[in-house]
Amino acid sequence: MRIGGTARAAPRPVRTHQEVFRRTAARVGAVGAALVALGLLAGMLTGGRAWNGAVWGGGAGALLTLITVAGLTAPWDRFPLLASSGIMLSFLGKIAVMVAVVLLAGPRRDQMSPMWFLGTLAVVLVGVTGVEIVFLASGRSFTVEPRAEDE
Repeated sequence: MRIGGTARAAPRPVRTHQEVFRRTAARVGAVGAALVALGLLAGMLTGGRAWNGAVWGGGAGALLTLITVAGLTAPWDRFPLLASSGIMLSFLGKIAVMVAVVLLAGPRRDQMSPMWFLGTLAVVLVGVTGVEIVFLASGRSFTVEPRAEDE
């Protein structure tokens, strides 16, 4: 510690974008799996229609988490021009999952609790999105820009 001041914290290591995205993907996957498991456990302990709602909500949340993890782990550094379309593909995949869930769960809605379905799904989505935002925003990465042509 310096006299008359505070000690400086050691600088965090600078990582590539791909490293930041892969670390975020691992954290998103872990948090998503934990939240799905907690939702299923709570639904199982409650039983009945709550269990069915938690299964549908947790299943949809798990699929949406897998799509997010796949989008984060894709090697976009190899295909930089496709990176923006990768985000759109992820978004379309998430829409397809939700359409399929609505179509498949619709005929069974009297067998499940809508609050448990929406509650489990919402907890997973909010948790996964929060982890994704926080860890992507806090990841320090460097960007290499092309060298300017001789002027």
